[in-house]
Amino acid sequence: MESKKNKNSRKVIVIRLIGIIVYSAVSIYLYYFLFTLGFNPVIISILLLFIILATIGLFFRTKKKKLYSRMFPKNKNEQIRKKQIVKQKEFQNQEIKIPKPVNLELEYRKPLIGKCKYCGNIVPNFVKKCPFCNKKIDQ
Repeated sequence: MESKKNKNSRKVIVIRLIGIIVYSAVSIYLYYFLFTLGFNPVIISILLLFIILATIGLFFRTKKKKLYSRMFPKNKNEQIRKKQIVKQKEFQNQEIKIPKPVNLELEYRKPLIGKCKYCGNIVPNFVKKCPFCNKKIDQ
């Protein structure tokens, strides 16, 4: 088995090397052809660099490697089962919460104005003594 892998890897390396040699020969010929047509050598170099960078990946890619193998595994059912087991354990470990009765008839702050119990006049909350009847105000 290892000898087959070794032979295949040597074969792949040789094919890639031949491809790179042919690729570089074509790019050198293209440079010479564009130069004889009268193009600026700097522009030719930038153009060839762009073409090389856009296509060089064809020689260095690897086969049979899935890009999304971790995101989309083959055994989806196993992951779903594991998630269900974890959810069941969390559900079993939860404590039962008993709702407490809530009393909504509370005053949360002191009113800004109030009435005097004795004379019925409206007085602000900071007054301790009614200005009309001179009696103490309980708030």
